[in-house]
Amino acid sequence: MAAGRKIEVELKYEVQAVGSADRYLVAPEIGPFKPAGQVSSVQLEDRYVDSRDWALARAGFAARLRRTSHGTRVCLKTHTPASGRLHRREELEGPANAAHPPTAWPASQARSVILELCGDEPLIELLTLRQLRRVRRFEAANTRVELSVDEVTVESHDRELDHFEELEIELKRGSEAPLEALADVLDRERGLQRVSRSKLDRAVNAVRTALAALP
Repeated sequence: MAAGRKIEVELKYEVQAVGSADRYLVAPEIGPFKPAGQVSSVQLEDRYVDSRDWALARAGFAARLRRTSHGTRVCLKTHTPASGRLHRREELEGPANAAHPPTAWPASQARSVILELCGDEPLIELLTLRQLRRVRRFEAANTRVELSVDEVTVESHDRELDHFEELEIELKRGSEAPLEALADVLDRERGLQRVSRSKLDRAVNAVRTALAALP
């Protein structure tokens, strides 16, 4: 793995009934994990973009422009389904500005890859995910994770096309073994369905259903 790149490791579950996963945020323990912080929430706007000839997707990347109160950042993630319970995706990040082309963004590895693959081609917006994310840190020995409950709305061409909720547990540091133990617990929970695809995959399916002209 090249310097500056990181591998995102996480568990992902679809929540069958919106709101039913909030109990995990306030649980005194979940499997081997105990809370290590307070519950916080944040509103996220994720705009997924690519060139007109889908250069990033053809190279195996999904490109996201995420806007928060702290500004906008671009994130490139390898676009591969999970082969086991743990999702593993390589990701690159950097500062960005949705109002300007990548050539005008501050230097970063993410920008370099975009310019290498897309050249001077402008990026077009494919769809937008708006998320209300409620998150809390949990720890087990030397392993720290972030558990988040994400309420997601899929939009394209100013239309709301889908609405769903996901539970995600992302490894922040330490061994993966407690995360596997947590998966044993959550796999048995009613109301949770482990998923192998990303939010983008589900969103694209929703867009394709509603807008048949999308490639």
